[in-house]
Amino acid sequence: MLTDYQNGRRIYPYPAFFISYLFYLLPLAILTGPFIPDLFISIIAIVFLFYAFKYKLFKYFNNYYFYFLISFNIYLILNSLASEFSYFSLESSIFYFRFTIFSLAVWFLIEHIDGVLKKFTIALLSTFVIALIDGYFQYFLGHNLFGHVYDWSRGSVRLRLLLNDKMILGGYLARLLPLLIALIIYNFKTTRKSYFIIFILFILSDILIYVSGERTALGLLFLSSIFMIFLMSKFKALRVVTLIISIIVILAITFYNPQVKERNVDLTINQIAVTDGNSNNRFNLFSLAHESHFKTAVNIFYDHPILGSGVNTFRKLCNDEKYKIDELSCSTHPHNTYVQLLSETGVIGLLIFLIVPLYVLYQITLHLIALFSNSGRRIEDYQICVIAAILLTIWPLLPTQNFFNNWINGIYYMPIGIFLYFDSNLKGDNH
Repeated sequence: MLTDYQNGRRIYPYPAFFISYLFYLLPLAILTGPFIPDLFISIIAIVFLFYAFKYKLFKYFNNYYFYFLISFNIYLILNSLASEFSYFSLESSIFYFRFTIFSLAVWFLIEHIDGVLKKFTIALLSTFVIALIDGYFQYFLGHNLFGHVYDWSRGSVRLRLLLNDKMILGGYLARLLPLLIALIIYNFKTTRKSYFIIFILFILSDILIYVSGERTALGLLFLSSIFMIFLMSKFKALRVVTLIISIIVILAITFYNPQVKERNVDLTINQIAVTDGNSNNRFNLFSLAHESHFKTAVNIFYDHPILGSGVNTFRKLCNDEKYKIDELSCSTHPHNTYVQLLSETGVIGLLIFLIVPLYVLYQITLHLIALFSNSGRRIEDYQICVIAAILLTIWPLLPTQNFFNNWINGIYYMPIGIFLYFDSNLKGDNH
């Protein structure tokens, strides 16, 4: 038995409460860079494993989600062992399973500690608002909330994380916005308060993500917005209205701020429409640098088609004359999840990973059938938003961060744990 009862109240051992507070602090920790959130995730995973074995909580492991995730984790380790750079590769793969265990721990915490999801919603909302305020400080005043001055004259108009110099604030906001909207809808339902909060969040996030200078973040925002508009029911009109307002403001900013226009419009046009030496225009879906990364990764794949070159080893091979395309070929990763998995984990690794987008497509298809046939189980709006957060992880047509990066995996696996709870709860899988 997991808990004892005293005076009609549940009594939980201290470590469960401790990791619940780490969970609340995780969105703020992610604003500091990779180390602290990875530490929190590791502690949460270790404590959850202790609970799971001590109290025989096998239901969290006896399901298809865990079977899939752990199979992928095991393959990554075997893949590293077979790599030419096995020791280096194992640094990324051997403990990658901590993210899988973390997602199960999130499911466990929501089920076993009263009010966890509401408290996490408040924590995420508070952190998100702080990030928005800090971003607008950077944009209008040239410094963040702590007074750190940014020199925009050096050519960068991209906004930074609150407690880190990484210029990825836009990505932070774009990836966590659907999850935050999901939790607000779930906890506050269709009240005036929830509509007002979501209305403000959408507009402030849309505008700041645009001025952040991160075009990938802008693409992710557009993707999640279209997804929500087509599939949500009660909050569909709200997203349409906020998107229209945001676009009007964004057009005004583009007209009056040449730096933002240069980064988001002019540079994008110049990168996708390239003129060669014969004055012929050629359209590129991605920038020349990204295309060089992709082509180099494909060359590595051709030489390692089944197992790939090894987890996180693109950086080890991209300068090899056998694989490189040009002087832009090399980087720490190929900047696309599917290309990276193909190159580093081979056909086997990519095929295993493809189960995720196929499952998401299956869920969406069931929802669409229910919508048009007016029968079957429709997915609630909050579930649509959680799936949207997962969709941003698996979308193939935008540049991505390193799939094995600690920082981004904290963002990747948060919505998975919450999705597992929602899915289990809807199936009536209570214990």
